[in-house]
Amino acid sequence: MKELNIRLTPIGVIRTSFTDEEVKKSWPKGVSGIIEIFPEFEDGLKGIDGFSHVLIVSWLHKVNDEQRKVLMVKHRRFTRYGIPLSALPLIGVFCTDSPHRPNPIGLSIVRIIKREGRFIHVDGLDLFDGTPVLDLRAITPEFLVKDITVPKWYMELKELIKKYVGDNIYI
Repeated sequence: MKELNIRLTPIGVIRTSFTDEEVKKSWPKGVSGIIEIFPEFEDGLKGIDGFSHVLIVSWLHKVNDEQRKVLMVKHRRFTRYGIPLSALPLIGVFCTDSPHRPNPIGLSIVRIIKREGRFIHVDGLDLFDGTPVLDLRAITPEFLVKDITVPKWYMELKELIKKYVGDNIYI
């Protein structure tokens, strides 16, 4: 297949006082922070007031070239709860939210706390300080999928996690 030359221009940047390690360890709740929209894109925020959540499309700028070659992963974050790495299934990166992927594009849903001009204060952030923001999408009821099915490996992983952590963790 012919390679496309795609040019993306960030519309803003993530600002948070938390370190990268604190952001990583905050999963699944996330941290607080600010989506700073660049002045030339501020008009794009008109009408966003009143929405509770936004989807952030970001460029995971700390993913290196070697990590962009990754196609198979294990959910390593569960090892911090005592689950042995050997017990976790090896699956395709496109079935996960791993940042290590051919195109390190991040998708994050965050709660809007308040807006101050071009600065949107949010909670539930899983992005590092300085992460480029490519796009924002207000979350509407139409985003909600009601009849989701998952494969057998997912249900088995969920049961394994439940043994170690309980029901309050999602994959």
